[in-house]
Amino acid sequence: MDITLYHSPGACSMATYISLLEAGAEFDVNIISLKTNDQSSPQYAAINPKKKVPFLVVDGNGLSENIAMQAWIAETWPEAKLMPSDNWDQKKALSHMGWFGAGIHQHITRHFKPVKFCANTDAHDDMKAKAKAMYMEQLALVDAELTNKTWFFDHYTVCDSYFFWIYNRGEGEGWDLSGFEHCTAHNARMRERQSVQKVLAHKAG
Repeated sequence: MDITLYHSPGACSMATYISLLEAGAEFDVNIISLKTNDQSSPQYAAINPKKKVPFLVVDGNGLSENIAMQAWIAETWPEAKLMPSDNWDQKKALSHMGWFGAGIHQHITRHFKPVKFCANTDAHDDMKAKAKAMYMEQLALVDAELTNKTWFFDHYTVCDSYFFWIYNRGEGEGWDLSGFEHCTAHNARMRERQSVQKVLAHKAG
């Protein structure tokens, strides 16, 4: 297979990047700099009209959305065991990833770039405060989910790759997450993995 991941260091494409490495896939990485707005260029829009990362191109076919990419990776490399073996737990894994993408990611974005959602700059501080509070509320639920667990399921899965970004990006906003004991321990375990270390070391050239 000819696989290319369109990725921006620090962005949520980190989750799919980690999972591709965990799967042992051979792939190329094409850096799209969000800082210089590369995602809005005509060249990239022709590849991915949604103008965002991650985007995965496999043998000329494109796939967007982390949850779909993560599921595809797990199914394509079953020997890596990146999804739970139990059918019900597989659906829970999809639920977790949907939660991370739709239920938590948005709060990070609203805090990081409130101008994308509201032109009234007088409202930005209030928006950021609410976004942070809602993120913390969701992280408390994740912390409860991880109680007495090493990973989200009985072994490492794509959910762990995805949540690493959720936690890491919250820290990037300057938020103290140390009070979330189980999430913080999960993050420390993730940082011991070679896949995570490689992704964190990959900077735009």
